Amino acid sequence: MKTEVFTSHPLPQTESSIRSTDPKQFVTYCYGIFFASGAAALILEISWSRQIGLLFGHTTHAAAVVLAGYFVGLAIGSSFGGRIARRVNPLRAYAVAELIVTAWACLIPLLLSASESATGALLLRNDSPAIQLLLRAVFCLTLLLPATVALGSTLPLMTEFLSRRNGFELAQVSRAYALNTVGAVVGVVATTTFLLVVVGIEASGFVAAGISACCATAAFMLDHRAGRPGRTVQIVVGDSPVSTATDSGTMIGWKVLAGVFGFGTLAMEVLYLRLFSLVFHNSTYTFGTVVAVFLLSLALGAWLSSILMKRLAPHVLLVGCSWLGGALLAMSVLLFVKLTGLRYFEAGESFAGYILSATLLVAVIVLPPVTILGMSLPAIWKVSTVRSADASKHVGSTTMVNTLAAAAGSVTASFVMLPMLGLWNSFAAMALVFGVVSCVLLQRLQRSGLSLSALLCVAAIVAPLLIPPGPERWAKSTGEQLIRRWHSSYGWVDVVKDNSDGSLKVRQNRHYRFGSTGREAQRMYRQAHLPLLLHPQPRDVAFLGLGTGLTAAGAVSHDQLESITIVELIPEVIDAARLLSDANFGIVDHPQTHIDIDDARHFLRATDQPFDVIVSDLFVPWESETGYLYTVEHYQQARSRLREDGLFCQWLPLYQLGAVEFEMIANSFANVFPRTTLWWGQLQSRRSIVALVGTAKTLELDESKIDRRIEQLSATGMFHDDELSSARRLHERLGGGWPVRTDAVLNTDEHPRIEFRTPASHQNGQLLQSERLHRYFDQVMLKLPPGDANVRFEARENPPADEQQRRDWLRFILLSGAK
Repeated sequence: MKTEVFTSHPLPQTESSIRSTDPKQFVTYCYGIFFASGAAALILEISWSRQIGLLFGHTTHAAAVVLAGYFVGLAIGSSFGGRIARRVNPLRAYAVAELIVTAWACLIPLLLSASESATGALLLRNDSPAIQLLLRAVFCLTLLLPATVALGSTLPLMTEFLSRRNGFELAQVSRAYALNTVGAVVGVVATTTFLLVVVGIEASGFVAAGISACCATAAFMLDHRAGRPGRTVQIVVGDSPVSTATDSGTMIGWKVLAGVFGFGTLAMEVLYLRLFSLVFHNSTYTFGTVVAVFLLSLALGAWLSSILMKRLAPHVLLVGCSWLGGALLAMSVLLFVKLTGLRYFEAGESFAGYILSATLLVAVIVLPPVTILGMSLPAIWKVSTVRSADASKHVGSTTMVNTLAAAAGSVTASFVMLPMLGLWNSFAAMALVFGVVSCVLLQRLQRSGLSLSALLCVAAIVAPLLIPPGPERWAKSTGEQLIRRWHSSYGWVDVVKDNSDGSLKVRQNRHYRFGSTGREAQRMYRQAHLPLLLHPQPRDVAFLGLGTGLTAAGAVSHDQLESITIVELIPEVIDAARLLSDANFGIVDHPQTHIDIDDARHFLRATDQPFDVIVSDLFVPWESETGYLYTVEHYQQARSRLREDGLFCQWLPLYQLGAVEFEMIANSFANVFPRTTLWWGQLQSRRSIVALVGTAKTLELDESKIDRRIEQLSATGMFHDDELSSARRLHERLGGGWPVRTDAVLNTDEHPRIEFRTPASHQNGQLLQSERLHRYFDQVMLKLPPGDANVRFEARENPPADEQQRRDWLRFILLSGAK
């Protein structure tokens, strides 16, 4: 094979070009700039998605809208950049694009702040979910378009510059793309481990803007040193001359193929994220780990393609990518089940060890198939540019199709494939798609017999995924019987039966349990009874979170209530709760119940209904973005929805919090509710829960009125709680008042510290359980002030215990392990 070089008419060379630096050094500088640009792009994507999520609510639909808007902008930019690249100074245009990113990244927080006004919020709401989704999509696209178009244009502009310097060498473009993706990996890791919590959400966007500004400055300086070289296009081909005419029909075919690979690649990312959510603790760290390894695999694939395309024809490479990628994709799922047994992942003796072990597991599963499939886009660039001197245009247009299809793949996987096909069948479908692609390519190469064999081989590997119940049949038994499963856009929602006692549980993704109808039921009812009894005359109550429905069910027996509002994020949980209707008193279909499917933060922002009591359920604090339900801004929004004498009750699982995190939440709460009291919902060594109750006024508790209400509750036959059998027993649950601390570090939307601290405390064994809880109880909780809860006790034979006796009693309960 020989190399032929086709060169267009060179542009006149200036004196500066004669003095220019070695072309190899220019390529190295370009690689460095493109690496930094990739890091900035991912920092911006994560920062923007979180900022917009606070406006829309952290739902899967909102996340999909933001991602689609981001990718559509990138796609438009890729096409635009490819069209203008030949008519401009490409490196100078690249610098201008980075400056646009810088400027717009600084403007987006201001634009989002303006959209939060009453007028802006009204424009983004509609009674029709479809129209509201469309309004949000248009808003996101418009908001992000200037910056994302500029980001998308950088690849074709860099391609054009490299072509003019050294002739078009696909290997250089592939390496630049690979380094840009490696930069994205660095951006993901830096953002999820440091920037978001230490620097801040908005501030991270400003950091990325600074990086883009540095990229622009470096590009301007490099352009000044580069001068104006002649434009050459070097094309590596076989022995026969190649025409520069472009076959439009062939080009369409390659773009369709680019779309298929783009669709499949992003669909795979969604599927892998869902796969690992079955075993990981699902913090931002573990999600970041999966995304980082996925991007690193794509970068490695692009780099390998730059090497292999010197030895293999691109058609042959694409056949290998599609066939081997499909086969490895199916095999990776089987290997995942073999290595994990679908058990909760607990490797590593510390948080650092956990993350390292998780990264190794993800790499073993994800790296082989994604690396192979990552070679596809550079190979398509080569076959789509080999017959044209206008390389940057075709790189841009091909990347546009790939990016648009990627956005479609992400949305389709989340909202069509997973709910309709389920996780295992979705993996099987994608593996078969790549198998079919290899078959079609072999047919084009006139290898009909080989094409059928290749497809049958992939089908044989995929077959185990299609046999119900999929790879779960190899997982270790958990002592539970699956009653029903829903494949939601948030993962699996299961109702299972405990074989030991017959109780029913609702769980998400196998390991996150919403509660049980067994021994936990009384404690869950108490989570409604306690705050409702603390209010003198509750009429309207809101529960943030449904779960099993048992907590909200506690409100059914309170006859004075006029409405029960429940906010639930996952629609399928509502159907699951219906299967527990005997235990939750049919709360889902109760005539007083209204269920709002929404993010709790967004619900409180959108509703104008006032409430007497708002009860926030137990939320796992280390789950990604759950920490926003423990921020100052969330509590401020909740307080604005309370009537003058209303109260907000925040239930906290001490066994999922370290001492620092508990105090951070309590301080954030007390910063909004100066009259904050702490009440014990369950006092035991390993699974203690407490309630922070916030009011605008001092709690006034009348013993006779509370006793009368408890008698009425008991008469309904739905109240059997010895821990709340009288006003005095209720008062015994009081742990004290939480003082306002002006110098405390708070959990805020800008610095969501709880979300990032609790995973480390969880893995490092610093949670408030057993001996650690005992010490904290003695050192801190027993020394809390009495609190703003005035109780009027009547004169009776047995006077109420004084403050010290009550606290001694609490300590006795804790040490005895009573429930």
